Amino acid sequence: MKATDIRAETVEVTFDDERLSVPLHLSKGVIEAITYATVTVRARTRGGGAVQGTGAILLSDVWAFPAPDLTHEEKDRLMRLLCRAIAAWLQDDEYEDPIQKGIRLEQAAVELAAQLAGEEPLLQSTPMPRLAVLNCMAPFDAAFHDAWGAALPVPLYAAYTAENLNQDLSANLGADFAGSYPADYLGTRRRALSVQHVVGFNDALTPSEADPQQPAPADLPADLTSWIARDRLRCLKLKLRGQSPAEDADRLIEVHAVASQAMEAAGVAGGPRLSVDPNEAYQEAAMMLEVLDRVAAQKPQALAALDYIEQPTPRDLAAYTDTLHEVAARVPVVVDESLDDLDNLDWIHRLGWSGLAVKTCKGHTHSLLAYCWGRHHRLYLTLQDLTNPGLALVHSANFCAHLRLDVDCFEGNYRQFMPLSRPHEQAAHPAYFQVTDGQLLLPPEMGSGLY
Repeated sequence: MKATDIRAETVEVTFDDERLSVPLHLSKGVIEAITYATVTVRARTRGGGAVQGTGAILLSDVWAFPAPDLTHEEKDRLMRLLCRAIAAWLQDDEYEDPIQKGIRLEQAAVELAAQLAGEEPLLQSTPMPRLAVLNCMAPFDAAFHDAWGAALPVPLYAAYTAENLNQDLSANLGADFAGSYPADYLGTRRRALSVQHVVGFNDALTPSEADPQQPAPADLPADLTSWIARDRLRCLKLKLRGQSPAEDADRLIEVHAVASQAMEAAGVAGGPRLSVDPNEAYQEAAMMLEVLDRVAAQKPQALAALDYIEQPTPRDLAAYTDTLHEVAARVPVVVDESLDDLDNLDWIHRLGWSGLAVKTCKGHTHSLLAYCWGRHHRLYLTLQDLTNPGLALVHSANFCAHLRLDVDCFEGNYRQFMPLSRPHEQAAHPAYFQVTDGQLLLPPEMGSGLY
């Protein structure tokens, strides 16, 4: 037991309707409107101190709850219901450190979702996926880490040690982690993060391709070349359609060529660094291998610029009849949607994935533990986003800044799709929303918690 262990006294969750300035196209659907969930926890430490914490995240049903038989409005309502159920469950809280509380929160959220299925007819035929449950739980988990940080005499990420936590990592990750704590795997906070820009499969690449009848809103660039000129970008993440390996190979080659020319014209040295994200669209690994073969034959420079592949195949691990070993032998391939349970980490590794795409939208505790597992096993690690705006972006950026990753980029695509969202939160943390020479330049120090 630690004096800084906390328990909730009051928990409040609020929802705001947000519209994207530009629709975000995924293989599972198009996101045009989305809910921003904010959780405020007023808590007390075992030592008697009063603390407050805040967590926020987008409830992304298209990504986390891809049920074609339910509408966005229906899925959003169900995710809000689960959030309210979690808030009610926390009214009877107990003293714990934030890792313990995060694990218990995740278990409780899964149980609450099962209870909700007994009350909601829509969930009886279409259960809420565990990924959506994690998404609903995430702002609560973040709020507790933020509140705990307010009670500490040291910065939050330096506090994940034996002095402040009740258990080592073996409690959740197995005997190999005996005597180890999260701080052992974290790095010194970086001040500069290279911004990774998303290139959609429908996006214009040059000004001549942009549709003059549909000007980009919010004074945003309308094509990739103009984005590179404005923000001096180096890192690009390509959304692939995932229907035709030939089409996707051509798109990767074209983006590499246009980006190379745009960077040269803007005086950005080094050439583009690429990743691709088919968002689970390939039904088998052989399709991804065909893309790589085609690019290698037609434009080896484009393949050399490819740092990693994110979740090319479906999320249901139990349905796999082949593995990702051959893909991983060519280019690192990281898991995203398939990582919804820490118990699956070893399984994921055996299926041939090179590493993990860590995301705060699955919960701070879940993401921190997954990162530690991956770092311990020397996997390829990246930090990915959920079009996080406002405080959710500040949280994700600070988390990224403390991780020892295998690719130096931070996916900050709020600036493309939600640049006007959460203006008060942007004003409170201006450095996180300004791109300078392709980078976010973070403040010298964080606040007392996540922000």
